[in-house]
Parts: sequence; C-alpha cells; structure tokens
Amino acid sequence: MSVFKEEAEFKRVIFNVRLDLAERLEAAKEGAREIGRKLDVDGAVNEAIEKFLKKAEKKIAEMLEKREEFRQVRISGAGEDEDPGDGPDLQDDPADAPAPDKPKGK
Repeated sequence: MSVFKEEAEFKRVIFNVRLDLAERLEAAKEGAREIGRKLDVDGAVNEAIEKFLKKAEKKIAEMLEKREEFRQVRISGAGEDEDPGDGPDLQDDPADAPAPDKPKGK
C-alpha cells in the first residue's frame, strides 16, 4: 500500500470561449459555491477534448493515408522516359463498347 497519492499530470492550457459560455460558467460556479459544492469543469473539459481529439486524429489519419496513396500513384505513374499515357494495359469492358449499328430496313 502506497502512502502517496498518484496524481495525473496536468498542463495548463488557455482556450478562447464564447462570451455567453464564459458568463454561464461563472454563474454556475458561483451557484455551486453558494450551496457549498464545486463544479468539475476540468473533468467535463477533459472529456470533451478527448472526444474531439478522437475525431480529429481519425480524420487526420484518413487524410494522410489518402495523401500517401496519391503520392504512390504519382510516383508509380509516368517517369521521364515514359509517355504519361503509358500504364498498365487495361482490357476494354465489352459493356462499354458502342452498340453496333443495326441495319435499317425490313
């Protein structure tokens, strides 16, 4: 059993918030003090930032992956000695071929 409490490390960060939210937060803090309680604003902010960061990190990873795929396509594309049109031979899909002209008549 440890005699010392393990505490999480914190870093103070300053955010700009809308004026109306700041005023409501101050009023809520004051109201909590009047009833002898303290609001857990830090906990709420940490949860909201965690949720935001999960979305942001996922989106950033997706965008970086797409960018890397684009680079791979460009790198594997036309070189200096190749015609930009040269690439893998693709077979024509018969469904894409124009329909043959039907003879007119009876």
